[in-house]
Amino acid sequence: MIRLSKSGVSDVGPRSAHIAGLDYAVFTPEEEIVEPQLELFSPKKGDPADYVAIKLKSGKRITITNSCAANVLGLVKPEHFSYGNANAARKAMQPVADYLGVTVEEVAKQILTRAYEKISPVIMELAEKYKLEKDQISLVGVGGGATSLIGFCADKMKINYSVPENAEVISSIGVALAMVRDVVERVVPNPTAEDIRNIKQEAIDKAVESGAAPDTVEVHIEIDQQTSKLTAIALGSTEVKTADLMKECTYEEARRLAALNLRKEENEIELACQVPNFWVFQAEEKGKRPVRILDKKGFIKVQRTDGVSVQTKAASYRSAVSKMWEELAVYKADSILRPDYYICAGARVMDFGGSTELEQILMLIDVEMQALDPNMDIIVVGAKSSL
Repeated sequence: MIRLSKSGVSDVGPRSAHIAGLDYAVFTPEEEIVEPQLELFSPKKGDPADYVAIKLKSGKRITITNSCAANVLGLVKPEHFSYGNANAARKAMQPVADYLGVTVEEVAKQILTRAYEKISPVIMELAEKYKLEKDQISLVGVGGGATSLIGFCADKMKINYSVPENAEVISSIGVALAMVRDVVERVVPNPTAEDIRNIKQEAIDKAVESGAAPDTVEVHIEIDQQTSKLTAIALGSTEVKTADLMKECTYEEARRLAALNLRKEENEIELACQVPNFWVFQAEEKGKRPVRILDKKGFIKVQRTDGVSVQTKAASYRSAVSKMWEELAVYKADSILRPDYYICAGARVMDFGGSTELEQILMLIDVEMQALDPNMDIIVVGAKSSL
């Protein structure tokens, strides 16, 4: 629902039309919208008294949302779940436009702009957390109202977006495929390989107790030298797995996906490395080598702006990691940024990064490599850090 002040649309949400018990203007029959009048009210006790309701001649009260604004601006197509009657929304929004002294279209733009201003900082925070450059971001819209916002936001941010088939029910599917996450932290000065194995197993056990299927649990280890904190982050899925719903893609399909993500033509990218479950594609770009790791389902598991990839045996990973440690170092005025590492082994992509000590990185990788056949083909990817 939208909120209003005399100067314009002040906010969108957090109160929803459903919680307030009001129908959307855009889904209200147009013939019902007679003599609409603006009311500002508190949907629930304790809410600010600046939420918008539209009272009709019949006494019925409806409200205005992002979907109403998007339909007025023609951003929603008939095949989209949030498509409704734009004329009905326009008639209901007219009292708001009159109150502000602007056009209905300007009200609609203000509504979507307020929503965008709340969404974009969250997107950029996630991008920073997962080390995504802005040109690597692609938004995917899910939920019934996805098309009301995603195109407007993507255009504002100048990034790509898509809305998958059956987007309106994907949120429900996501609940069934929910990920289980557990974190174990310990203060351990100068942790040993045994300390790492112990905390890793503890994290796995906690994730399984929380409902994760044992064979889906992966653990990321972080060592903070300043605080002597050892952290194990376990992530796994419930018994209903995405693998049951997805077919494997071909090499040609994977190459096409990589080229699309890299914003290149297919002949401008190369297959740098390949093992049974993963492809690594790279390209040349202004002195950098952007890298993408794709799995056999066509998912892009890793995307980094500048990196190096090497295919080797599990027993020989140390030489590749050590070489990249120097080759991919970024020298700043007062510090040296060391590379992050990813290892594709079996069906897993293992993430190692954040350490300023080579021996600590090697120790973390050792713990994982000890469980593998020394003759297994693996891929080591090193990526320059920009943080």
